[in-house]
Amino acid sequence: MNKLAVVGIGNWGKNHLRTFVSLLGENCVIACDTDTGCLERAQAQYPQLETTTQIGDVLGDSSIDAVVIATPAVTHHALAREALLAGRHVLVEKPIALTSREAEELVDIAKHKERILMVDHLLEYHPAIRKLKDLVDQGNLGKLLHLTSERLNLGVIRSEENALWSLTPHDISVILYLLGEEPIEVAAHGAAYLQPGIEDVCYLTMRFASGALGHVHVSWLDPIKTRRLTVVGERAMAVFDDVAQEKLRLFGKRAEKVGDTFRPVRGDEQAIQIDPGEPLKEAAQTFLESIHTGTLPQSDGRDGLRVVRVLEAAQKLILIEG
Repeated sequence: MNKLAVVGIGNWGKNHLRTFVSLLGENCVIACDTDTGCLERAQAQYPQLETTTQIGDVLGDSSIDAVVIATPAVTHHALAREALLAGRHVLVEKPIALTSREAEELVDIAKHKERILMVDHLLEYHPAIRKLKDLVDQGNLGKLLHLTSERLNLGVIRSEENALWSLTPHDISVILYLLGEEPIEVAAHGAAYLQPGIEDVCYLTMRFASGALGHVHVSWLDPIKTRRLTVVGERAMAVFDDVAQEKLRLFGKRAEKVGDTFRPVRGDEQAIQIDPGEPLKEAAQTFLESIHTGTLPQSDGRDGLRVVRVLEAAQKLILIEG
């Protein structure tokens, strides 16, 4: 790895900048943003950091091997496409694109150019989610029945995208990751209360061939910050709560058939020990390792495509409903 450029160092991009500077050093990272104020603040924090306002400077510099794209979602496809065609490895923020056709194009270009294409589905690199995946794969929960994810807050209210596209990619990616399959049916409802045509609250339901049901509730118009995923299996249940001190809890609870009736079994509840680690740093290290080894990351372009397919189907239903 010679150098890496972070394109877009605003609200979230500055975290990518911090992370890659910590991993590679100031001399190996370049910051690109059209906002000169952002660049000045970054350079004050990292005095040896090279900056530019022009994406052409980034793609024209042969010493830059990889590009991280943390710009508004509407620009993801165009910037990722340009970077891949220029022979750069790409880590792009979620969603990877705004249509499945665009996402498919990026996957195809990355394959043709033999470049790593990764999407920042951050929760797939969360130590608690990875531990939960291990528990699922080891059969501790038994067959998964239903998963419910809630991402709520009185938070950033966007005008360029609705709550579906802004918030649900995290939850969709985790549900697909845990189940290891794509949904066969999608249903969605949404409502726009603050801005016409921009839904503040969305409910998404996914049905899978295995029989599992996935449900996602997101809103930036809610009184309590909630970041919770409940996973119910035949043998046990688990709750991932990202705002709690104990991130992952396992419940030995299930329904047991006795004769012709069912009775609840209330087993032990335990907090699961989680390895320390920052999800963003884990994702960044995975990106760098993938470039070095040529091994596709967990959240590769196809993972991004799967999520966009769900988002696209849900958005169509919301538009029809509206």
